[in-house]
Amino acid sequence: MDGILVIDKEPGPTSHDVVAQVRRLLGQPRVGHCGTLDPLATGVLVICLGRYTRLSQWLGDEDKEYQATFVLGATSDTGDAQGQVNPSPIDPAGPEPDREAMLSALHGLEGVREQVPPAYSAVKVHGVPSYRLARRDAAVPLAPRTVRVNAVNLVGYEYPRVEVRVECGKGTYVRSLAVELGERLGCGGYVEALRRLRAGTLDLGRAVSMDRLARATANGSLADCLVPVEEALSGIPRVVLEAESDRSFCHGNPVPFATAATTGSVAAVFDAAGSFRGIGAWDRQRGVLAPRAVLVGPETEVVPGG
Repeated sequence: MDGILVIDKEPGPTSHDVVAQVRRLLGQPRVGHCGTLDPLATGVLVICLGRYTRLSQWLGDEDKEYQATFVLGATSDTGDAQGQVNPSPIDPAGPEPDREAMLSALHGLEGVREQVPPAYSAVKVHGVPSYRLARRDAAVPLAPRTVRVNAVNLVGYEYPRVEVRVECGKGTYVRSLAVELGERLGCGGYVEALRRLRAGTLDLGRAVSMDRLARATANGSLADCLVPVEEALSGIPRVVLEAESDRSFCHGNPVPFATAATTGSVAAVFDAAGSFRGIGAWDRQRGVLAPRAVLVGPETEVVPGG
């Protein structure tokens, strides 16, 4: 089966654990996720099934939105509540950060910036996940990466807890934002709770729990849990190909297209009847739409919205 699920992840399992659970539950060998969630985190985890695992690259590139609770006055070796927490209280002679100082510090986290991933993360160092090296007390030389933080909005503040809403691009670690906030305020900080509200256009309204997925699998209503591909890819420009161009695209050949239609770098490709064909990339020099992933063929099982 080919399809897209949105799982409302519970705290505890890793994203890889959720993929393994889905694989066992559905008897589906090809399962992948689109954007890692920490074990502590909950919320939207997009899962691709079958040939749609080839869409992970583009679905994972979408912006994310989180609700987070930061705790000030302490640090953690992992950047969250699952690590070793060490108090680092504010100088008793000094005041706790006031609301204005908090707003200024949060605003300083926004924009396109360099961010070093946490040592306890899935980023690989010479092929080994960095969290494994960190657990061995080995050096974890992680290079900074460019991330985009669209907004960090203050939802509530009563020291030591700060409630925030974060909108950010791919690869941003909210744990690192909590640590940096603590550094900016001079008191330390870490993540106590984190919930992903949205990945691209897919939000919690589309999410199902693992329990619901198990029930749907047992009673034959799995299709009700799947997200139509056109909805999942609604953040990507859509292109409709007529019969001759469609045949050429599905055979892996680039197809000519009007320059005016070449918005964005890639497009979700459909035929005139609305059936999904795959992902194409614009080659503006040649004036063509080149196949990047073709997802049609005799082995593809058509699912609702697929």
